Amino acid sequence: MSGPLMQLLSQGMRLWLTSVCSELEQLDLDLDGSALGLLAGHLQGGKLTAKGVVFQNLALANVELQSDPIDFEVGGLIKKQKLQLKHKFQIQGCVTFSAANLNKSLANPHWLSFSNNIASQLLGANNLASYAIAENKLSLHSGDGRSIQCNLEVLDGMLWLQPIDSKSTAAIPVPMDPAIRLENVLIDGQQLKLTGSSIVSAGAAGSK
Repeated sequence: MSGPLMQLLSQGMRLWLTSVCSELEQLDLDLDGSALGLLAGHLQGGKLTAKGVVFQNLALANVELQSDPIDFEVGGLIKKQKLQLKHKFQIQGCVTFSAANLNKSLANPHWLSFSNNIASQLLGANNLASYAIAENKLSLHSGDGRSIQCNLEVLDGMLWLQPIDSKSTAAIPVPMDPAIRLENVLIDGQQLKLTGSSIVSAGAAGSK
């Protein structure tokens, strides 16, 4: 449906999303709700597609999400403030990385400790220089020319790096937001695709 209140809700949702993403090149929202539901602060659900996103220091090529019902504060919305949630809700969907996205994330200081750790464990090097995606594998390259190929696996909702042809090195967990639970990982061509779900807390919409 469309209308002034739905337009305000869409604007509030966009304002919130731009506040929690440090980069957001393209965003499309499809919100589902009735007039009476919106007046009561209830949205039946929504779909989001975005490109060129940087969220929690991760660079993403594409994002596709679908939400469960959302309850929000109507008063703040009418005042054109950021969307304020009454209750947490769940989202499901997928995110896609290219090799360029992975390397942009690698360059972020937030991931420096993790990068140095896997460089030391898997390559015996001081730092990790780059990632590459090829032949349905993830390749890691150190600054001194060493490299190793890894499979990616999802176990108990988490993402793990599994070195190939390395019997002495166990799989390494990739640090994640505890609110995110992964279901599947796929490397297809030059892209890495993760599917799963996450919980958005009531406080998340009101702060960066």
